[in-house]
Amino acid sequence: MKKFFLSVVSVIMIIVTIVPTAFAEVPEWQDLILTEEEFNAILANNTIHTVDEDTRATGLIAAYAMAISKSGTNTLNISGLTTGTTVVVKSGFKEVVVQRRANSSSSWMDYVTYKDIYIDEFAYVLTKSLTVPTGYQYRVTCVHYAKKNFFSVQKIDNVSNVITF
Repeated sequence: MKKFFLSVVSVIMIIVTIVPTAFAEVPEWQDLILTEEEFNAILANNTIHTVDEDTRATGLIAAYAMAISKSGTNTLNISGLTTGTTVVVKSGFKEVVVQRRANSSSSWMDYVTYKDIYIDEFAYVLTKSLTVPTGYQYRVTCVHYAKKNFFSVQKIDNVSNVITF
């Protein structure tokens, strides 16, 4: 009977531990309305990459960028750009991951992930804001995406600058 009781308690403890994690709410990001000057000011925090036509693997992405900035005490502004060539029919981001760490000697941990952010155009501009807890350093990693057709797709990994809250 004692073994049975311990088994039941163990199962309950596992369920209590796993269930809140499995159903944890993903922080919602909000659309961020920016002027062209404000957008460019955020992107100035990191490099805007242009891809030389001779070095492109598939020749679909012409320019790409991802940068973040701070607004107020706990708002992270995220700005990104994926520009394809004129043959591109879908562009955007395969994945955008907000990462954080406690300090410069800590490892980066994924905070929130957004997937499949596209538009049926040759260029996509991402402007979002996210309320984040203070006491961390933040950065955004992403995969820029451009598609010409089913057989012709290009993806490029990118990492933003780092912001401390």
